[in-house]
Amino acid sequence: MTATVLTRLHPGRRVAWGAALVGGLGLLATLLGGVAAPREAAHGYLFAFAYWLSLSLGALLILAAFHSARARWPTVLRRPLEVMAASCPLFALLFVPVALTLPHLFPWVAHPAGLGAHDAHLLAHKQPYLNVPFFLGRAVLYFAVWGTVGVLLFRWSVRQDAEPAITERAVRITLRQRRLAAGALPLLVLCLSFASLDWLMSLEPLWASTVYALTVGCGAVVGALATVAVVAATARGAGQFGALMGPAHFLRLGTLLLGFVCLWAYCAFSQFLLVWIASLPEEVTWYRARLDGGWRAVAVALAVGHFGVPFFLLLLRRVKQRARSLAVVGAWLLLMRALDVYWLVLPALHPGTAAFHWTCATAWAGVGGWTVAAWWLLARGGYTVPVRDPFLPHSLRVPRS
Repeated sequence: MTATVLTRLHPGRRVAWGAALVGGLGLLATLLGGVAAPREAAHGYLFAFAYWLSLSLGALLILAAFHSARARWPTVLRRPLEVMAASCPLFALLFVPVALTLPHLFPWVAHPAGLGAHDAHLLAHKQPYLNVPFFLGRAVLYFAVWGTVGVLLFRWSVRQDAEPAITERAVRITLRQRRLAAGALPLLVLCLSFASLDWLMSLEPLWASTVYALTVGCGAVVGALATVAVVAATARGAGQFGALMGPAHFLRLGTLLLGFVCLWAYCAFSQFLLVWIASLPEEVTWYRARLDGGWRAVAVALAVGHFGVPFFLLLLRRVKQRARSLAVVGAWLLLMRALDVYWLVLPALHPGTAAFHWTCATAWAGVGGWTVAAWWLLARGGYTVPVRDPFLPHSLRVPRS
């Protein structure tokens, strides 16, 4: 498969500018809403930030895992993962509102009124880790690692496309990508784990779980795989990567999606079961906040929608082999991912009483608009597959399985 057979992606500027405009208006509306309801707007923005960042981080983890495993078959679908991973530096800018609203988000920044002596003692014990300077310093480290690895893997891949043929230089670029990914993968996982503890679990700092970070990470991978499934079904034009994917590619993509849906459910249920059996007040309160009132309906919806429905659909071979049916499952899972992140964040503000503030929607549209615009701009003008990767021919001939 030569570069002349493939076509470059030339998305219209209107798409990128339209997404950026929607994002700007959404962020402006969230800012105005924050004037009247700062805590609601801060939590709504954190929900949107965590959701969209999880898609890019999930793509970065999958991309690094593919390179580390020296996988050949996913070469044809690697470019959208590279684009999503390369957008990580944008989230360093989008993290600024989170940094500016720390007192409205985290009780360890400014202890709430009426905090008991025992709880105050526990927070003081965690102060060496949960303090603003160290918190912000860790965030800088996270974005430096994610941004460096994501951008390098993307730039090297694009540089490889410029080679006149699959030359020795093109092979060296692939080897460089594999070495970087294999060396950086443990660090990427650690950064995601600690970021989930910092930005999500510390919303309720008196509660802790050793499975929490793994659950969040599995959810991020589910979201990224679901995004690739949706994009592959829409990028079916001549020479686009979706048109180059056959039933075997979609079958393997769907099998990966099924595996991580099951892993997410296993981690989430294990955490719930162990906490509930132990029945310790400082642990059960986290679930009480998310099972009382209307939050119980959200929890049931997640159990059914994030696991039950996709699990039984993805067991069907014909669903996984067809681009459209897999895209429908992917779109559904993206919706469930938003509900899951919402369930993790918002009960910290409204424990035991399900509530929705309109700034959640505006923040979601704002962060999402800028994220989609960044993806389009990064993809614009480039090939939709790594055309000079030495393993692309193997990927295009992947056997039906």
